[in-house]
Amino acid sequence: MLVRSRWIVALGLAALAPGSALAGGFNVARYAGEHGHVATDNPTAIYFNPAGLALGSGWRIYAEGLFALRHLEYDRPEGAIDNLDPEPGMPGTPAEAAGANAGTATLNNVVASPFLGAATDFGVPNLGVGLAVFVPFGGQASWDRNDDWAGNQAYPGAEDGVQRWSTIEGSLRSLYISAGGAYRLPGPRLSLGGAINVVRSSINTVRARTAAGTDDLVDGEGNLLEGRSLVDVSGTHLAAAVGVIWEPVDRVWIGASYQSQPGFGTMSQSGTLTNKLGASGTSSGDIDLEQALPDIVRLGVKLRPTERIEVRVSADYQRWSVLEHQCLVDANDELSNCDLNDDGSVGPDGRGIVVNIPRNWKDTFGVRAGGSYWITPAVEVNAGANFDTSAVPDETIDASLIDQNKLIVLAGARFALLGQDLLLGLSVNNVFYFERTVEPRQMGDIGTIAPSTVPDGAGTYSQNVFYLNASAEYRF
Repeated sequence: MLVRSRWIVALGLAALAPGSALAGGFNVARYAGEHGHVATDNPTAIYFNPAGLALGSGWRIYAEGLFALRHLEYDRPEGAIDNLDPEPGMPGTPAEAAGANAGTATLNNVVASPFLGAATDFGVPNLGVGLAVFVPFGGQASWDRNDDWAGNQAYPGAEDGVQRWSTIEGSLRSLYISAGGAYRLPGPRLSLGGAINVVRSSINTVRARTAAGTDDLVDGEGNLLEGRSLVDVSGTHLAAAVGVIWEPVDRVWIGASYQSQPGFGTMSQSGTLTNKLGASGTSSGDIDLEQALPDIVRLGVKLRPTERIEVRVSADYQRWSVLEHQCLVDANDELSNCDLNDDGSVGPDGRGIVVNIPRNWKDTFGVRAGGSYWITPAVEVNAGANFDTSAVPDETIDASLIDQNKLIVLAGARFALLGQDLLLGLSVNNVFYFERTVEPRQMGDIGTIAPSTVPDGAGTYSQNVFYLNASAEYRF
């Protein structure tokens, strides 16, 4: 049988699948609730805008947990099946097995992500230096099983759900270890900052797969074609950030920052591809996976008209159009090159391409507004809203990396203890994703031509994410 549990145990591996975005693409950097923004002065500034490190004094130790509950439904229509009810002697999905490749898949997962950081001025006025560890890109998930097909002997893979051709379980993460510094010029009241990030990225994902890249269940003689493919890769790259914060008048801060791409362009991650396709045995080979993550520009303003009121407005632009594909090449071929034509076929310089997953994502933008009110100097309440666009086009959407236009709302509170030395924060947030329906593709569209052949991700996607930010900051 090819059901998930036996496949994973046989490989001796555990895999989890990418989670959902809280911003464009799979950016999940929602640290510090209403206080995580481009003009902030807490240690999360090392990511949002390193210039903010110079706006505090003394030592600041910061710890936060982001805890998310995600619900997702994907309804795949019969029109998305590659070859439904094929002619005699042809591969495909028999009519009686249509429910193995069409219907509703569900996901209900709890995910946690930390941010740990510290900043200090070392006793030097206007100086700020910081260190932090956090995960701004990625996620993890595990799809629910399809109980209607549990134990089915003819089509054992169907138990893993209709989304299994894109993902069953997996994880995608980029862990940042960041060091930054900033200095505030007192005269012009201008803070300048920068940060260097060591980025440890990894992808571990298992999906259903056939040798031809289709969702065909059986060949022309009724033999099982469906198998499993597991990718396990990782790599380390550098990234950088720069930013400025200007205080043109008292109680007004204008911030701008730039966060570079990890690897400053295309990232290569190395590891293995393990396949068990149809009735064949298990095979494994060394691969390099090539992809690119975006650079990000942020702009914003923070206003403090009175001691009790603060207002924040900001926007960001994320260049997700650099994610054109996730391409796997033979690591043992020194001349491997993921050169591809627009239709997904091998380009003139292409060589050693094992399989390509086309993405062709779009740039995204987000706008955000919120504020705080101090009931007393020790008790703050805050609220805000954020709108983000989707990075994923209809032509390449699938259940492994889903994105939709979304509205994020939050409400929170922060409490000062020990004479303002200890700040405890809690915010509740909900991401309202706009339901999205994608029509089945046609032959010749991207995703239908080797080596970029992938099953159709058409269908209706709906999801919701509720999450908590719980933080503590200690100053001394």
